[in-house]
Amino acid sequence: MTTTQILVLIALICWSLYKQTIRNEVRGQRRFKMAIIYGIVGLMVGGFYLPTDAIAWACVTGSIGASALVGVMRGNLTRLTLEDGKVYSQGNVVTIGLFLGLVTLKFLLGTWLYMNHPQPHSGFGEIIVLIAIMAAVQAQIIWLRAQKVLTGAVPCAL
Repeated sequence: MTTTQILVLIALICWSLYKQTIRNEVRGQRRFKMAIIYGIVGLMVGGFYLPTDAIAWACVTGSIGASALVGVMRGNLTRLTLEDGKVYSQGNVVTIGLFLGLVTLKFLLGTWLYMNHPQPHSGFGEIIVLIAIMAAVQAQIIWLRAQKVLTGAVPCAL
């Protein structure tokens, strides 16, 4: 990774952490905004290589699975509140820890591949796209939970 790529990743992580710590209204039409931004950045900056062998495929598949799993966990652990007929979400220490853990896991996996697997492997773009997958899964789960809160199917402070 270049210094510029690392700085962009740090900026995106800081922006994401900030967005998680403030209360946000849950809106259906905007729920994938962060995921789309991450996805576009990940695809535009490149560094995403098509796996060339079983080890590389296993790493990409495992990374996608980890992203989806963390998205599910974060979506279910994000706090929802109902106020004036609107549902708001806000991350917490656990959801932030899960996010940072996913990024750390991806860096460790990428470092291991770089040191032990001489073929093209994951890059900067892949890390960002995998964060986009996590954000999309999380957003959908929060949206589904918010719909239950609005219909009164579950208590309002989760």
